[in-house]
Amino acid sequence: MLKRRQQIDSVSFPSRSSFFGALVACSFLVVMDGGAWIDQSHGSAYASLAAQDQPDAEKKAPPSAKERAEQKKKEKEAERAAAEAAKERAKWFAKLDSDDKAATDGAVGYEVPEIPSDTERMAFQQPDMLALRGKVVVIQTFSTRTGAGIKAVEAARKALDAAKLSADDAFFLAVHTPDNAEQAKNAIEKAKLDCPVLIDSKGTFCDALGAFRKPVTFMVDRQGNVQFAGLSETGVTAAAKELAAKVYDPEAMPNKRDETKVAENSAVKFPTFNEPVGSAADLRGKAAPPFVAERWWNGEPSVQGKLVLIDFWATWCKPCREMIPHMNEIAVAYPKDVQVLGISSESWRDFEEGVLRYRLNRSDFKYPVGVDGQRRMMSAFSISGIPHVVAISSDGIVRWQGFPGALTPAVVNSLIASNNALLAKSGSGQAVTNRWSRAKR
Repeated sequence: MLKRRQQIDSVSFPSRSSFFGALVACSFLVVMDGGAWIDQSHGSAYASLAAQDQPDAEKKAPPSAKERAEQKKKEKEAERAAAEAAKERAKWFAKLDSDDKAATDGAVGYEVPEIPSDTERMAFQQPDMLALRGKVVVIQTFSTRTGAGIKAVEAARKALDAAKLSADDAFFLAVHTPDNAEQAKNAIEKAKLDCPVLIDSKGTFCDALGAFRKPVTFMVDRQGNVQFAGLSETGVTAAAKELAAKVYDPEAMPNKRDETKVAENSAVKFPTFNEPVGSAADLRGKAAPPFVAERWWNGEPSVQGKLVLIDFWATWCKPCREMIPHMNEIAVAYPKDVQVLGISSESWRDFEEGVLRYRLNRSDFKYPVGVDGQRRMMSAFSISGIPHVVAISSDGIVRWQGFPGALTPAVVNSLIASNNALLAKSGSGQAVTNRWSRAKR
């Protein structure tokens, strides 16, 4: 019976520049999707790093040559299926320029904005957006300055109709931007646009969503949170079906967005989390330690311009193995926005032995897995229980920590949105919020 003891040495906390130097040299961190994830309690799911022996029931004989061949065949089939699924989901989104993407991403994961009192309504009787809770809401921004705006509304509505949802399950709302707002009512009546419309002449509602001159399609879930921005027609149909399948909880209020508002001429603010981080030191809001991986098992990561998720785990840890599908979902859903990484503190020999013993294959992971036998990163976080995930933004700051199952869609979407806003601001040097209010100065 194999015995192993893992101890953690204390390490001084390095500077932010140290993290980036190591990150460029090795590659690195964290957080995902409107898809349905299973939230798992982390109270008893951690595996103690002080545990020496694993139960005999956990240990399995290495697979035979025939079993390996069959497993490899299944893995290739699973890889093809995953690649096809990712390809199909990419079709959900229309192409937006960097400023529009950064601005609209800021609304994702948070409560749909309130309707300003000075907006003009056409065939829209609801007193506010809260009255629409319980329904999947599609919001299409547009302008009547050109025919493209009316066509965008008609296309989005047709896409929602294709989802075949009842009036009790779905609602469509067109929002006219300030562009040509003075002529909007006449143009809408002339075009015989038969749907509820808000004419946002001052741009307050559009600014809250991040929408500017180009038409953008948003989708709000039953709870009242914006779950998607920049959807294509294909995306509207598919996302509407996905969100409509989720159960509405009238007791769960929408997520407030106050903490992620980006003030003009100020740094991008990230959401804050107050939940305990589990068996580790709380480094949220602080510079991440330098990234260290002695060796990569299934390819190196690409972290440039992405939110990085580091999953600290080990082959012998059953809760860790059970979280692999969850981390795979994140990696597959956000290939452009997120880099998921797995880091084991085992020695390379123990790691390879564990891979064989628990029949793990490279194709079981949709993200890079590395080994740090000296446990330098784990020591810096004082991790005493695994699995433990750390989310790091593109500026090298730890933004989230905890059990993998606690990475809900709202958490992941809010982190991605803030990180994308950070990237957009650092790239252009200008804020991309409140564009309508600034355009009128």
